[in-house]
Amino acid sequence: MPKIIDVELTRLRIAKAAGKAIAGKGISAVTMIDIANAAGVTTGMITHYFEGKADIIAAALRVLFLNMERKIAHLLEKGETDLATLLGAAIPTSKSQCEDSVIWVNFWGVIATDPEFRNLNAALHREGKKIYDRVIWTAWPESEEWSTDVFETAVRAIVTFLFGLSAGGVTNRAVWTTSVQRSQLELHLRMVRYWARQQALMSCGWELDSGANNSVHVSMEGLELGSPRRRTSSYSAVCPSSLFLSSFTTVCHG
Repeated sequence: MPKIIDVELTRLRIAKAAGKAIAGKGISAVTMIDIANAAGVTTGMITHYFEGKADIIAAALRVLFLNMERKIAHLLEKGETDLATLLGAAIPTSKSQCEDSVIWVNFWGVIATDPEFRNLNAALHREGKKIYDRVIWTAWPESEEWSTDVFETAVRAIVTFLFGLSAGGVTNRAVWTTSVQRSQLELHLRMVRYWARQQALMSCGWELDSGANNSVHVSMEGLELGSPRRRTSSYSAVCPSSLFLSSFTTVCHG
C-alpha cells in the first residue's frame, strides 16, 4: 500500500527546518541544499512542495507568526490581558524567540534591495497586523471606540517599536536584555495608550487643558466646563460609554 503523505504537515516541517537554516546562515547565504539537509529531505522533495527559495522563506516566516499566535493564545487561555505580556511573544525575550527574531532581522536586511522580498514583506505585514489588531482589541477594550485613524496610528506605533526591539535584541543583546526590552515596551505602550485616549476624548468634543488647578477643562459647542480630575460622572453626558469612562479615569490616575 502506498505511503500517504500529509502535504501541509510536510510543508510545515520543511518550513520549520528552513527557519533554522536561515537563522544559522542568513537568507542570502542559505541554499536549497542547506534547507534540505536541515529538513532531512532531498532538494527534489523541496522543489516538489515549494516553487522556489522565496516560497520556502515565505512559509518559514509564516511559521513565526504561527509560533507567536500560539504563545499569545496560551497566555489568553490563562487569563492574561496585559498587553505588554501578550506582545512579549513577539520580541526576543527567550531562546526560541531570539531564533525567530534572527530570522526576521535577516529578512529585513534583504528586502531593501530585493523587489520580490519587498512584495512578500508587504503581504506578511498585512497578515501580521491582523494578529496585532486582535491582541490590542483584547487587551485594550476601549480601543474599539477609537476612530480608525487613531487605532491605525496606535498599531503602527506599537508594531514599529516591536520591530526595533527585535533588531536590538538580536544585534546588541548586552544592552537590550530581556528586562530592558520589557520595561521599554511597557513605557511605550503607556505613552501610546495615553495619546490614543486623549485623541478619543477630543473626538467627543472635549478640549483638554491641564492647568495649575489640576483640572481638566473641556469645551463642547461653546459650553465651558471645569471639573476636578477625580470626578468623571458628569462626562457621561457627552461620552456615555462605560468603557470610555473607565479608560479616562485610568488616564487621569494611573
